[in-house]
Amino acid sequence: MPPSPSTFGERLQLARKMAGLSYQGLADKLNGLVTKQALHKYEQGSMLPDSEKLIAFANALNVPVDFFYRETTVQLGEVDFRKRQALTATHVVSIKSTVQDELSRYIKLERVLNDEQKFKEKVAGQACATGEDAEELAAKVRKEWGLGRQPILSVYELLEEHGIKVIEWEGPEKFFGLHAKVEGHVVVVVNRIHNNEMKRFTAAHELGHALMRMPEDMPEKERETLCHRFAAALLIPPDEFRREIGETRAKLWLNELVILKAYWGISVAALMRRALDLEVIKPSLYKWLCIQYARQGWRKDEPGSFEYRERTVRFKQMLLHALAKEAISLSEGASLSNMKMGAFREYILDV
Repeated sequence: MPPSPSTFGERLQLARKMAGLSYQGLADKLNGLVTKQALHKYEQGSMLPDSEKLIAFANALNVPVDFFYRETTVQLGEVDFRKRQALTATHVVSIKSTVQDELSRYIKLERVLNDEQKFKEKVAGQACATGEDAEELAAKVRKEWGLGRQPILSVYELLEEHGIKVIEWEGPEKFFGLHAKVEGHVVVVVNRIHNNEMKRFTAAHELGHALMRMPEDMPEKERETLCHRFAAALLIPPDEFRREIGETRAKLWLNELVILKAYWGISVAALMRRALDLEVIKPSLYKWLCIQYARQGWRKDEPGSFEYRERTVRFKQMLLHALAKEAISLSEGASLSNMKMGAFREYILDV
């Protein structure tokens, strides 16, 4: 049974916006099969495509045909997030549409299992105006979440355990991440193209934004600095950093930081800044380290890596659980995952 014109129109518009395409952009990808004027009519619910055009839409927008048949059963309000300079208006529309779609499917699966989770954290809303405040908040999070003194194996999984949904989205290189609030749900979005250590730091940074209550008149640059400080403190607590490096250093080798990077999962660049913030090194040494870092070409490709790769797990765990208890069928699972059946079978078997 084909979708109703109104349902198809809504879903086509959502898929087009997720892909970051204008009417003309989608028409170009369809190689003249559909004009931009016809696309407008489809989205307005004035007409339905035939099977040939339906398949062409799915291929051009990289979604399964089933995507256009699904009604949005979970209605979400406005996606609220701080606009970043690295995002164009098209990027903003794309990321809002992506969050709407992924969060809608996520919540629908939670409701299937009667396990809808919203972010409720007692350390949220803490006033932060200084670097010391950010350090204190990170220490509280480590204590409240039982993280001890060890490296965080997965920042993504940590956030998921505490009711935060994590979504990867492919954006421009200068975009790192953001957090969004949608009807009590908190979503952290991380740029898929960045390396593992950057993803970890970005996720921790956005957690800082979700938890902190900063002065309303604080400039954006200072807000970002505070969240950088929080992320670094969460990933490597000050006592542990000093234990590894020392209380003060007149000289510091970059290769020492490469070793720390592999153990704590935080980049050499962030560790250099951590040493400065904690006054382990003086500004003159920090400047020298930055020069050496750039000369060795590490801005583009740092040596060393953290072994555990960041990945989201809760959605897949819920999906497998729902399939096991026969709360959903394989076709429903593929639909919730936004995958074609063949890709979905591989997905659920992949460990």
